[in-house]
Amino acid sequence: MNRPQNPNRSQWIVMAGAALAVVLIAAGVIVIVTGGDKKDPVNPPVAGQSRTPAPVGTRSTPAPPPTAPVTVKGPDDKGVEIGGGVWFTPAKGWVKDPQTPSGRNYVLPDPARPGAIDGWFWIRQTKELGAKAFAEHVADVESNNLQHVVIRNGSYRACANKALKLCYAMNYSAVVPIKGQKPVVFSGFIQAFEDRDGQTTTTDAALQTEVWAKHKQEILDMNGSLVRSF
Repeated sequence: MNRPQNPNRSQWIVMAGAALAVVLIAAGVIVIVTGGDKKDPVNPPVAGQSRTPAPVGTRSTPAPPPTAPVTVKGPDDKGVEIGGGVWFTPAKGWVKDPQTPSGRNYVLPDPARPGAIDGWFWIRQTKELGAKAFAEHVADVESNNLQHVVIRNGSYRACANKALKLCYAMNYSAVVPIKGQKPVVFSGFIQAFEDRDGQTTTTDAALQTEVWAKHKQEILDMNGSLVRSF
């Protein structure tokens, strides 16, 4: 399996341009791969032939044409493909943010304020950082764009999928400044899933505190669909 900030995003209230921060004032966590090799015989001996076959790739024995990698979908690979065999299923009403600079970000539009959002669910991947380091990096980037950020409960968690090697999670709350309007308080979580192929996938999810109870299960379900796909 395999990994910024836009000040003029008052319409998409929160970070569709920063990176990530996390702390679900009431959320949990979830959060894992195997492999094998094959060998195909080349130029098997022919009965009665004593000479050694020419190496593959020579004029006598041309190299076989390259084959495209085969992607095998599992029973839980549904919805939106993230990469490296990771998928997730967006909840009803959540839409893709076309301005997201990296990864996949789905937002929940605020029906009372056109152009604003009630929450986001942002997924990103890297092979350069492990679970804890990537989660902390995301939280650090998010903190640069939000106010009064409170991060807590950062710790390794038991992985809910045997394909995962390490799982790290933290909860957070933050104030999102909105030009000309009252600041909005968000609560959320960041979870990082490091698989056995050295790829780390993070989910950064948050909701306005006013709609937390109503939509909490939606972000937990999206997070769960991603974990099952590893």
